[in-house]
Parts: sequence; structure tokens; C-alpha cells
Amino acid sequence: MATKFKPSYTSSIAEDIMAERLILAHAVDFLMDAPMRLKSGLISPVYVDNRKLFSHPEAWSDVIETMASRVEEFDLRFDMVAGVEAAGSMHAAALAYRLGKPALMVRQVAKTYGNRSRIEGGDVRGKNVLILEDHISTGLSCLDAIEALRAEGAEVTQVMSITNYAIPETMRLFAERGIETFNVIDFDKVVHKACTMGRITEEQEKMVLEWLNTPWTWAAMRGLLARAIEN
Repeated sequence: MATKFKPSYTSSIAEDIMAERLILAHAVDFLMDAPMRLKSGLISPVYVDNRKLFSHPEAWSDVIETMASRVEEFDLRFDMVAGVEAAGSMHAAALAYRLGKPALMVRQVAKTYGNRSRIEGGDVRGKNVLILEDHISTGLSCLDAIEALRAEGAEVTQVMSITNYAIPETMRLFAERGIETFNVIDFDKVVHKACTMGRITEEQEKMVLEWLNTPWTWAAMRGLLARAIEN
């Protein structure tokens, strides 16, 4: 039987344009002189806020269309699209609408009223659910949402995100739970684009790539302290 041909739906030129859109929308900012302490405690020279895309319709539309292309390219099969409260749920709703699929939102904590549910949008029992995240850093909130969906009887084996630091420890956590991760764009391509745009120097590009490989020790090895806290 012939092997099914799976073309790449996103060219290197299209990825370059997307990386530029993310940077120009300040969805990705580089904080080389003032690293930020994330909620996880991780000190980062990069801050990703893909919520900024909501106020840049052209860039957001490009991201959603690329997501839809990636679904076909990666041959992802699912019944519903779920987003993690709050930013992830808006991207998930847009992708679900684009694909004609039901959308869900997974709350960070269960409601204290009504049905006291964490999952909004419909019954997930026996359904294959794709988790859509705006960004993955430590992945803890996403993994928690996956456990909530599984507890309600959903099958969850796939996560797609716009951007993903692909921190080795994070990727190991997903793999241990039987989760495959898919990105709209690899983060190192965004970093390289920032360098070609003059947002960071070649030396700073190297530093960010080093941070991606050893994020928990990167700041300590350089004697850096966080000057800002994630908002």
C-alpha cells in the first residue's frame, strides 16, 4: 500500500511572516536587560502573551488559518476543541468555528455555583478532545486541564499551541502522560526572526536558545535576578 503523502502546508516564508507578526504585535517580547519571573518561579528573558493577537485581527486570522492547516498537515483527528481558561479558550473557540467543531472551555478552578463544573460547552464523555493552548511554558495548567477532561470521560492525547518553549522537562511531563504536542510555529524560529529584525543581537539570540535548553539554571549561572513579575 502506498504511503500517504503529507505535504507541508506552511512554507518557510509563511512561518517567517508569522514570526514577524507575533513580534510586531508584542505577543513575544525579549527582556534581556530585565528578565521576568513567571508564576512558576522560572526566570525568563522572554515573555509570551498571545492574548495580544486579539487586538490584531489580521495577525490573529493568520494564526487561526495556520492552525487549521496544521490540523490537516499533522492528520489530527478529534471530536471537540478545548481551550484552557482564559486566553486558550478564545483561540480554541476561533479554531473550532473555523473547523466546524464543538468548542469547550476548561476552567482553572470549578465554579462555586450552578453545576460546579470545570468544563463548559458540552458533554465530553467518550469524545476525543484536542486541547488548544495559546502558549506552553511549564505546561502545568494545560496538564491540569487534561486531567480534568479525562476525569469527565474524555479521551485526550493531543495538544496544539501557538508557541511552545519546548523545555525538556515540560516535554517529558507531556510524554509521560501520553500526550503529543504540536506547535503552530517552532519557538526558535521566532527567536531567530527577532534577531534578523534587530530586536535582539546575535549574542542575545544565543543566550535565549541556551535558556530554552536550561531554563531553571540559566539565571543563576549568570547571576541574574528578575526585575518584573508576570502579570
